[in-house]
Amino acid sequence: NNANALADQIAQLNAQIIQAEGGSGGTANALRDQRDAVLKQLAELIDIKTVLQDNGVMDVYVGSEPLVTGDINRGVGMRRQSVDGTLETAVIFKQSDGAMKLSAGQLGALGEVRNTIGDVLEKIDSLAASLIFELNRLHSSGQGLEGMTTVVADNIVEDTGAALNSQAAGLKFAPATGSFVVHVRNRITGLTSSTLVQVDLDGLNGNDTTLQSLQANLDAIGNISASISGGRLSISADSSDVEISFSQDSSGVLAALGINSFFSGSDAGDIAVNRTIASRPVLLAAAQNGERGDNQTALAIAGLESQGLQSLGGASIRQNYEAMVNGIATSAAAARTSAEATATIRQTLAAQREALSGVSLDEEAVNLMKQQRAFQGAAKLISAVNELMQTLLNMA
Repeated sequence: NNANALADQIAQLNAQIIQAEGGSGGTANALRDQRDAVLKQLAELIDIKTVLQDNGVMDVYVGSEPLVTGDINRGVGMRRQSVDGTLETAVIFKQSDGAMKLSAGQLGALGEVRNTIGDVLEKIDSLAASLIFELNRLHSSGQGLEGMTTVVADNIVEDTGAALNSQAAGLKFAPATGSFVVHVRNRITGLTSSTLVQVDLDGLNGNDTTLQSLQANLDAIGNISASISGGRLSISADSSDVEISFSQDSSGVLAALGINSFFSGSDAGDIAVNRTIASRPVLLAAAQNGERGDNQTALAIAGLESQGLQSLGGASIRQNYEAMVNGIATSAAAARTSAEATATIRQTLAAQREALSGVSLDEEAVNLMKQQRAFQGAAKLISAVNELMQTLLNMA
């Protein structure tokens, strides 16, 4: 990378300066100027400190750790590492594999921005996760214009014998103790049978609901059958004349499993409208009882905008979104102000640096004229002395 190449150049220039000056008392000004230019480029990338040694060598430090000592470059590298489940890139010293503590420079700024963006992404993911789960809770308990003859869970349970709210189950959203109602309707007779299914996830008595026990309870309901395949729960009507629907899910288990859900995914990275809903809009659950004109589920979904949610610390989706946007706007304004102030400071320091080390053409022209006039004066003096000596010799 560029930083490592610049550090290499500094180490090489240190070696050349030692060789050129070599105790002669002279200075290799061209090499020193070249090294200063490289140091300036490196300082733009990372926050460095320099120490000039008596022998002309410039040692370079990042924090308290040496990067270049004499003609040795410890090297700048990158390392991919997992931090709290997130893959991040760290800037390291190649020689020791230790992480660099960057507080300034382009690389330091990129690290700071990465951390800031990471915090924002976490907030966006949290908002998206709450939207997915809460909307799916309502949608899974609603009904569309057509009933379902078969419904397959979108989400996989890793251990079908584990409690559904346990880590072993592997569900992105954890259900809780509660219940839901399964409605089985005969399209020909119009008769509907409703069965209450209990979900026990209190961690007591060793009888918490697992996917296997839930499948067994559903399979016991008349005119439908339930099965598990690849960790997914599937519920099917025994006849094409029978349709299935759900309601009153206080446990959130239907949304957690992804049964009759509106959204698929678990965060902002993979949120999407369920493909089944997208291909068959008649399954969009706007009603609670399946009758035309019933929009109770749709109204409940619309109410999520202003409803306080426990997953968002009591804030509503709108409040959480507005707070996040305002926070981003405030951070952006602060960053803009800081950038403008830093640019002013940089210009001031650059002017001071040029005043000390830069070359002024006007000043050099004045000095040249002074030297020229001094030379002319010396020439006239020599000419006068020469004439005087000739006169004295002639008199003798």
